[in-house]
Amino acid sequence: MMTILPEVSPATYFALLALTIYLLLGWHFCRSRLASSRPKRLLSPALELVLLASGLVLHALALFPPLLWSSNLHFGAAEALSLSAFSTLCIYLCGQLFWKMDGLQPPMLGIAAIFLFISQLLPIGHSITYPLSLLSRGHFLLAMFAHGMLLNAAGVAILMRFADRTLHKAQAGSLIRTLPPLMTLERLMFACVGLGFILLTLALLSGIFFAEQVFGHGLVFSHKIILSIAAWLVFGTLLLGRWKNGWRGRFAANWTLFGFALLFLGYIGSRFVLEALLHRPF
Repeated sequence: MMTILPEVSPATYFALLALTIYLLLGWHFCRSRLASSRPKRLLSPALELVLLASGLVLHALALFPPLLWSSNLHFGAAEALSLSAFSTLCIYLCGQLFWKMDGLQPPMLGIAAIFLFISQLLPIGHSITYPLSLLSRGHFLLAMFAHGMLLNAAGVAILMRFADRTLHKAQAGSLIRTLPPLMTLERLMFACVGLGFILLTLALLSGIFFAEQVFGHGLVFSHKIILSIAAWLVFGTLLLGRWKNGWRGRFAANWTLFGFALLFLGYIGSRFVLEALLHRPF
């Protein structure tokens, strides 16, 4: 008896192609940067960037059309993870324009591939019930790009902590030894924090207008809003301390991780538990 395979959307094909490119590039970077024998590179630096840009284009084709143009919008943990993976690699590409980022490719590609893979296993997000408009779409895209940017800041902060702890020790792993200098990691972290803070500010402001337009009242101070505002205050204080008092190093990395933990608990963590584990709408 013939079995009928479930229909697979074009977005899924695009996502799987992007995942394949990320995995192949990750293998290539581990082989050419981390292996002790350091074999000859299979790809030139220019071809590496072209392949990564191709993966990002495929990823964007899988991610954005349903978010921007679908009349029946779904958004949940799967979409949030996919968007975080996309922003991770966009930050790497943009960072290459200003700093030497060699050594960050394996962890960034690894994080992006894991997030994208998990996003394909999770159920599709819940259907958005409020009226869709340019303001509503813009609000949650701002919010999710802010989360993605600050997630990257937290990832770089973790790498800074590991590098600071093991760089001058004999047992420092090959990944730590190939990372960019701590100063470069710190600049990248603050660039992510600064842009993430701007996006989070715009998301909170647009949320006020969005709530007024759709529900006829101001923001309701749910746990998500309270923790998001607390995270906004933490990141704002960190940037102010950097500007006025020169905060940096381990202290700045710890503030970044604390701020992101608040943001994660308020939104992505709650969404993942409710939708992926409890199968309840957020």
